[in-house]
Amino acid sequence: MADNHPIIAILRGITPEDAVPQIACLVEHGIKRIEITTNSPSWENSLQQVRQRFGNDIQLGVGTVTTADQVQRSFAAAADFILTPNLNPAVIAQAKLHRLVVYAGVFSPSEIFTAIDLGVDVMKVFPACALPANYPQLVKGPLSQPVSFSAVGGVGVENSAEFLHYYDSVGLGSALYRTGQRVDVTAERCKLLLQHRQ
Repeated sequence: MADNHPIIAILRGITPEDAVPQIACLVEHGIKRIEITTNSPSWENSLQQVRQRFGNDIQLGVGTVTTADQVQRSFAAAADFILTPNLNPAVIAQAKLHRLVVYAGVFSPSEIFTAIDLGVDVMKVFPACALPANYPQLVKGPLSQPVSFSAVGGVGVENSAEFLHYYDSVGLGSALYRTGQRVDVTAERCKLLLQHRQ
């Protein structure tokens, strides 16, 4: 199975008991960029278990990071990257200190320019569904350097391909996984996602 690197699976509310089997299913379908959010039960335990099981075969991130303390805990739990819902200079600075890749939540052109100055690696446009799918193309003109964009918020199985025409990656949350969901349901959603991307 090819690596579907533009897809970020957002596992919100996942438990340590469910994390490994669910991620094994995602990996089987070529989805190897995984985000576990800080508002999930025992999220640090989940990260540690997943890292122990999959090693460097996946890119493991922590989402909904809103404090410098959460950045420190993400680093301690062996995360590769963090995702924030907003543009917080203190959070970004702490992440850069630990050499974590930063996906920072932005919406307006002003926030995008500020994020570039702060050293953000990927502009996480959130909520992406509130803007036209070609939004990155519209704002790239005045940017003096290449910028990576990720669409999060309202991206689903059916419309992910449209966003990927203009974005470098997309994050899918409830479209792929809901708390307590069976692995076979996740597998079906992965198959649908891959069908729509063809």
